Amino acid sequence: MSSTLNLIPLSSPQTLGSLIARLTVTALACAMAVCAQPPREFEAASLKVAPAEMRGMRCAGGPGTSDPTTFRCANYSLSMLVMMAYDLRPYQLKAAEWMDSARYEVIAKIPVGATQAEFREMQQRFLADRLALKTHIEKREMAVYEVVVSNSGLKVKESDAAAATHPDLAWTPPAGGPPVRTMAHVKRKNQSMDDLARFLSDQLRQPVRDGTGLKSRYDWEFSFLMDPGGRAALPTAGDGTQPEFGTSLIDALREQLGLSLHRTRGLIDVLVVDSANKSPIEN
Repeated sequence: MSSTLNLIPLSSPQTLGSLIARLTVTALACAMAVCAQPPREFEAASLKVAPAEMRGMRCAGGPGTSDPTTFRCANYSLSMLVMMAYDLRPYQLKAAEWMDSARYEVIAKIPVGATQAEFREMQQRFLADRLALKTHIEKREMAVYEVVVSNSGLKVKESDAAAATHPDLAWTPPAGGPPVRTMAHVKRKNQSMDDLARFLSDQLRQPVRDGTGLKSRYDWEFSFLMDPGGRAALPTAGDGTQPEFGTSLIDALREQLGLSLHRTRGLIDVLVVDSANKSPIEN
């Protein structure tokens, strides 16, 4: 039996174009196959209910820390684990009350080189697998603070630092005796106004967004009155009394940084927990 080898005359423009088109399709198909890699998972992970006698909470490790491949949490509520996994503020989570009191221990081994975004996705899948967590996102209208420059003008200087610093909050809970309010001193360098808005949001427990229009980075330092729990004290205490000393956070912003907070309303993304199990599936 004889065979014939048919050579393709590449000198033909039509044939050459067809070949290039076929090669391009093949290359795209290969690229899509590479992109369609399965999502990264924890190499090993354990989730169990924390002992009832455990006191204190701690969480450490993960990308961006001194131990990027090991993640440990002790005595963390399910609400806190969900907020961490989805990068939420407390006002962005709508969940059953038991999720605030149910406490867990987590130990997870993270793949080398995982990013913060991949780490959060791993946590989300982990909670879905072990606690059958089901959620959805919806927009809800709520009160929002907007940071603006005060009439007196901005009182912070532009930064010349090479990189942003982590928050430096000089405050420790009082040792012994009844809980008391105290003054906190906060200092940061090379921060954007969005960074400041996030800090204020955590302190005020409400959404805060930047409305200054300022795009530079700044060094800022100020002091304000803080409650025993480590958050900004409200102008009036829970028992209705006025503070005997100190400056509220809102007043400190205006007097020390030249910034004001205007209260308005806005739509905020909220994660709603549809269902979750209290007892974890076997590790």
